[in-house]
Amino acid sequence: MFVKQIVHLLKHELLIEMKQKHFISSIVLYIVSTIFVCSLSFTTIAETSIWNGLFWIIILFSLTNAISKSFLNENSDKQIFLYTLINPRALILGKIIYNLLLSIALVLISFFVFNFFIQTEGLDNMNYGLYLIAVVLGSTSISSTLTMVSAIASKTNNNIGILSILAFPILIPSLLLSIQFSNLAILGGTVEMSAQFIVFLSLINLLIVILSFLLFPYLWRE
Repeated sequence: MFVKQIVHLLKHELLIEMKQKHFISSIVLYIVSTIFVCSLSFTTIAETSIWNGLFWIIILFSLTNAISKSFLNENSDKQIFLYTLINPRALILGKIIYNLLLSIALVLISFFVFNFFIQTEGLDNMNYGLYLIAVVLGSTSISSTLTMVSAIASKTNNNIGILSILAFPILIPSLLLSIQFSNLAILGGTVEMSAQFIVFLSLINLLIVILSFLLFPYLWRE
């Protein structure tokens, strides 16, 4: 029953996105236009660390725009309806899973567009498989955190302000680890060399999911 509720919620979120195609289109347009504007300033970046840092800045703000709507766009009537229909733990897990899939898709689009418009020296030794792992783990942490913070912010009057205040300090450790991890992958690092980053990011992601699973029902009752 619990798993079925999550599956139904994922289908429901997908149907909503299909009916509101303009939202996904606007996020993709935001990503492409941001990268294009950056490319007008510099088509080539000498330092790989600067190239990687700029990429993560674009990811952060793109995912913030995409995931902040998780609960902020839901009115109180819809929340009451969902409360009588679905387990709150299934609701938060379904939201996290859906936003995770959405964030991975947006990050992959961002990477290919960013790599096409903005070049850098030193990518010859890049371990693309390891870089993909870094991007997936980092985007997972960002999307999970923003989903839970969006739920908290939806209970306040100043939704966007609370979301910004709460989310960005919490995201700093994950961002630092993700940037260091991806820098190592650009330099041609191996899985053995990056094992600590994989472990720490995985633990952070697991902690966020566990806290959301345990605390969201009490938040949802308010």
